Amino acid sequence: MIGSAQTGTGKTAAFSLPILHMLNKSIAEGVKQKDKKIRSLIITPTRELAIQIGENIEAYSKFLNIQHTVVF
Repeated sequence: MIGSAQTGTGKTAAFSLPILHMLNKSIAEGVKQKDKKIRSLIITPTRELAIQIGENIEAYSKFLNIQHTVVF
């Protein structure tokens, strides 16, 4: 998927909120927490964008039991 729009229009929320919903639902349904494997991967073209998306996901998942990390 490729998204192009002005800054502040919700592009990050448009793909990250459904991912967080899916991950949270799988946890609620009893997926074992000890199964530490990658369940979602977001690839960005720049380090700065990766950091920005990581910060947004941190804010969106504040009250969820979901871990994330940014690698560049």
